Amino acid sequence: MILVIPYFILWGLWGKYFRKIIIEGLKYVGDDYIDEKYKITPLSSVKVNINGKCTIIINGGTSWATIRINGGPREKIFKIRLLNATGTLEIINESRFFPIIVSIRRSP
Repeated sequence: MILVIPYFILWGLWGKYFRKIIIEGLKYVGDDYIDEKYKITPLSSVKVNINGKCTIIINGGTSWATIRINGGPREKIFKIRLLNATGTLEIINESRFFPIIVSIRRSP
């Protein structure tokens, strides 16, 4: 029983602070933004043009995605990613079974 109590405390703290990280990440773009949602099927990708600040939030079967900015190297992301870039953003779902839902909040 002594080993189980810290587990529940840590799990509760993780949930509390992770929600704060997501909320603050959404504020990163500012007050003037475009909000888009994409459902990416397994082993497919979506390309989006970005100009400036951008917040990417991953939901769905897995919380992992791969991104490429302007055809550069691939980067794995977990749940949330803040960007400040200009060009083409490619979001790739490398899962073989689960679709992901991607919320993008970007500058106009």
